[in-house]
Amino acid sequence: MQEKQIFAILPARDAEWLQSRLAKEGIEVASVYNQQNCGSGCSLSKEVWAHPQDVGSIQRIILADRIHALADLGADVGLINQVFDHTQPCATCPACGFSFETKHLQCPDCGLSFA
Repeated sequence: MQEKQIFAILPARDAEWLQSRLAKEGIEVASVYNQQNCGSGCSLSKEVWAHPQDVGSIQRIILADRIHALADLGADVGLINQVFDHTQPCATCPACGFSFETKHLQCPDCGLSFA
């Protein structure tokens, strides 16, 4: 097994939460303080170290958790991959799901800007 490498530098609380969350999935990561990552006035952060072969699984877990959280908030997760393409006649707003003509550079329903 390859040695662990830095996967992320996160606020300390987030790093510890991620470590705990991944442990539930059987993935061992380390979260460690590194004073070299902190300059004057920085907030407390930790490096998250993971085995390179676990990175794909870690990314899938994080994505699944985010999608679950968005669904819990009532977001339509089916809209996540919507792209505003001004060469098409119509678009669907990824924020609210409203369909509109692409001559508008912001969603007429929620105001999300595509400029």
